[in-house]
Amino acid sequence: MQTDKKIIKYKDLSKIRKRASSEGETIVFTSGCYDLLHLGHVMHFHYCKSKGDIFVVTIGNDKTIRELKGQGSPVHNEKFRARMIAAIEYVDHVVISEEFGKMDHNISMGLLKPDLFVLNATDSAVAEKKKLVEEHGGKLVLCKRLPPGHKKGGVSTTQIKKKISRYGSK
Repeated sequence: MQTDKKIIKYKDLSKIRKRASSEGETIVFTSGCYDLLHLGHVMHFHYCKSKGDIFVVTIGNDKTIRELKGQGSPVHNEKFRARMIAAIEYVDHVVISEEFGKMDHNISMGLLKPDLFVLNATDSAVAEKKKLVEEHGGKLVLCKRLPPGHKKGGVSTTQIKKKISRYGSK
């Protein structure tokens, strides 16, 4: 696919930072699993892109997703997920994390030094992630992934999986 060129490696992150700095551009960064892409994700990406010039998404690698989400995860492997996200017009670059765990973007953030790190307001590691982005000169922006017409809490991959499993058990 044409959009596969948006999928980059860690070695490219510092080049993006250098170019953005020389051109006075703002880098926005977000990270996540993005296993079953849904409207909440797309709206999150749209919001992120509206905050700056260059929008970079880091996705958790398969090992991290399995550890965080449990057996049966991820549904889609990391390359599949990266390609889906790269196909979204708001996304400028996608990186598959080379790190592990809930804080699987320490190195990538150090290389990219984003101006803004946009994080879901319900993330369980807000304090740690705020500290990390500030250590690299950026700011944390909290947001909600609440698509129009959805109840409090929005939509989540976990909710989608539960709904699918209910249908499968009938």
